[in-house]
Amino acid sequence: MLTREIMGWIALAILWVNTLLVAAAALKDLGAIARKTRALGPFRRGRVVRGKGRSGALAGHRVEQVGRAGAEGGGREEIVFHDKSYGGEIYGGAVALEDGGREVTVAPAIDGQVWLSAEEQAAAAACPSEERFAEAYPHARKARGYSRTVEAQIREGATVWLGGEEPSAPRLLSTLDPQAWARSRMLRCAAFALATVVVCAACTAVALWPPVFGTVSKIGALLCLGFFLGVQPLGVTVRESVRSPEVRALRGRWQSGPVPSPDRATAG
Repeated sequence: MLTREIMGWIALAILWVNTLLVAAAALKDLGAIARKTRALGPFRRGRVVRGKGRSGALAGHRVEQVGRAGAEGGGREEIVFHDKSYGGEIYGGAVALEDGGREVTVAPAIDGQVWLSAEEQAAAAACPSEERFAEAYPHARKARGYSRTVEAQIREGATVWLGGEEPSAPRLLSTLDPQAWARSRMLRCAAFALATVVVCAACTAVALWPPVFGTVSKIGALLCLGFFLGVQPLGVTVRESVRSPEVRALRGRWQSGPVPSPDRATAG
């Protein structure tokens, strides 16, 4: 027969298995970031002198998206975008390295790794005009949706980091400091893994506070339940936040201007 005590221990065992799995996933992400950073290095900082791509771009990062019409609330039409695929291309050009000012010619690479900041990507994805929205919205209302390619570029004058042994054929071109990015994400993973175990231990301690199944113990049980329900979604959020910049989720939405109300439309 399952007594309250046995059921309680089973519940705690399930809680701890789930907690350790979430913490292990965060530590796995930490290790993946460390390995990726080592594989892409060493890194050299420089400034883009010229590029051979469109608009003088040295490299570009592309996100293929499909937009669909969202709920029309507040008198505004909107298109909600979802990512389909990610890719980068190095168009070639020249970069002046900071260590000695040497200028290197960067060779083109069709499948190059290109990192840009979230702000640069968001700027490239913004709706350029009401006319473009009006053109896209009818397609977004159809079953196939509105397809587009968002390209954020590294252009002349930009500060870049080149990753790899040979700067003329870099494994990575980035407007972010790759090592600083890696350190911050690794710290986030480690902090989350540690916090997950510590919070679970604290909830467990309250749940086992004598007398077991007393008022304090029941409060602890509720805390354990809340932690169990919340830690996995939080873990997914942390994992999304430490994704490598070349596969960082962009998504986004376009919104039209407010639609005039009937009263305003007939006024005057």
